[in-house]
Amino acid sequence: MNLGEYAKWKTVLMTLGAVMMVVGAVTVIIDIGNFMPYMVRAVAVIAYAVGTVVFAVMQAMQTYSSVSLTIKRLRRIMLIGDACFVASGLLALEQAFQIVKPWVATTVDGYADYCHYVHNNWVVLLLIATIIELYVTMRLSYELKK
Repeated sequence: MNLGEYAKWKTVLMTLGAVMMVVGAVTVIIDIGNFMPYMVRAVAVIAYAVGTVVFAVMQAMQTYSSVSLTIKRLRRIMLIGDACFVASGLLALEQAFQIVKPWVATTVDGYADYCHYVHNNWVVLLLIATIIELYVTMRLSYELKK
């Protein structure tokens, strides 16, 4: 596989990850009252989590030819946004399947802490990551044009 095909596959995978993130997140957010069947919700959450990982990995693999300190700083900020995306996917999986809940929520205080730190907080991390990515995308395009 030559370099052009490799770059094309990276772009396709990154786009696929982004589409999986959007479709999964929108499906879960629309299902506020839990009206959808459990299997649809489970598939949507898994698609969201897999999409976050694929998108974050493909974005982390991107390289920039510039040695500008601003671009290096923006790249580090982008990696923080990617970490927020992946953490958001993990929290969404935890909320849907409650894997850790039986070990953490054994007492009233444990249950309160679980609800405080896990329940629906994946949306907050998604918002933070989206704002970071938006900022970095706009700044990177401006810096690369210079």
